Amino acid sequence: MFAFPNLRFPGFEGEWKTTTLGEIGQVINGLTYSPNDIDENGILVLRSSNVQNRIITFEDNVFVKAENFNPVKENDILICVRNGSKNLIGKNSLIKKENEGLAFGAFMAIYRSEFNRFLFQWFDTNDYKEIVNKNLGATINSINGGDLKKFTVPFPSLYEQEKISSFLSLIDERILSQKKIIEGLSLQKISIVKKLFENKIKFKTNSKTQNWERKKLAEISEEHLHKNPNNKYNEVFSVAKHKGVINQIEHLGRSFSAKEILHYKLVYPGDLVYTKSPTSDFPFGIIKQNRTGRIGVVSPLYCVFTPKTYVLGYLLHEYFNSAVNTFNYLNPLVQKGAKNTMNINNETFLNGASILLPMNKEEQEKVYKFLLALDEKINLENELLTRYENQKKYLLQNLFV
Repeated sequence: MFAFPNLRFPGFEGEWKTTTLGEIGQVINGLTYSPNDIDENGILVLRSSNVQNRIITFEDNVFVKAENFNPVKENDILICVRNGSKNLIGKNSLIKKENEGLAFGAFMAIYRSEFNRFLFQWFDTNDYKEIVNKNLGATINSINGGDLKKFTVPFPSLYEQEKISSFLSLIDERILSQKKIIEGLSLQKISIVKKLFENKIKFKTNSKTQNWERKKLAEISEEHLHKNPNNKYNEVFSVAKHKGVINQIEHLGRSFSAKEILHYKLVYPGDLVYTKSPTSDFPFGIIKQNRTGRIGVVSPLYCVFTPKTYVLGYLLHEYFNSAVNTFNYLNPLVQKGAKNTMNINNETFLNGASILLPMNKEEQEKVYKFLLALDEKINLENELLTRYENQKKYLLQNLFV
């Protein structure tokens, strides 16, 4: 079978043929081990959790005592072939020189060939992902080695393969560098915010005193119970730990709201919303400001409160952006008698521990503008990352048949 790509480097012409992974390479199975084999002095075993965004990471490691195993080699493609989550099947990473010699688990497989730098890019295409979905087992989320070998792939000349893989690898490096820039800025902001609320960073003001005071939420904000008259507002918000107040469909993929939302609470721009739904790092719930600029609604189970000023709300959002601060604020409220976070009533929530805040308006503005400038810088870098990622998607769609 032959075909032509939509986009091509100058000097290349003629049809591409297709082949199967089994015809040009081999699939190697991973190491089977039991909990009794786990040993800190053993070999590191690569698992699904070690593959993040197509990069090998070492934040969740398992070491196993094993005498016989298939070690990974440079340019092997490590693939998740079995997992409890269907979405993780097929995710992959290219093994680098420094990772040679490690083992990999039985829920993973290695694809090895002379063409892997090119094939690794094909493994990022929608065509590959569609083939994976078609081959998932009926009773377990998996693709077996026999099926993997039958995957058909487009196959140009070696020289064109090298051109495509080298070019896309440069885009990958640019994306990775951009992510590191964003991560660095985000960590810098976390450090700055921590010092700010510990009153370790000072801003010069015309006031002779640095007016930081401990205030309860009830002193600087007010709960509101405004309902949704005549279903006037139909945008339902969720509260996400990274994205803050966000459209529920955008966050969760679909709406989980009731059919009737007359009784839902209105959320105005600048309002803060406390959702009592726990996450792993926010076990007592999440508190975020509505920065969408839109009026929406949330479930009646949420607590919605309006700060005295937008700037105060902004500072509270930054304070509660810290999982540590949120835990320290909410944990005592649970200990006071609520059996779980859903039983923390709103009055108790708003009259919990006091928070150290700048109460001088001039200083509030300085802190706000400083943090806002950091946010704008991070947003600009994120926009640049999105452009790079969209560029990569376009190229994958058009450089391959």
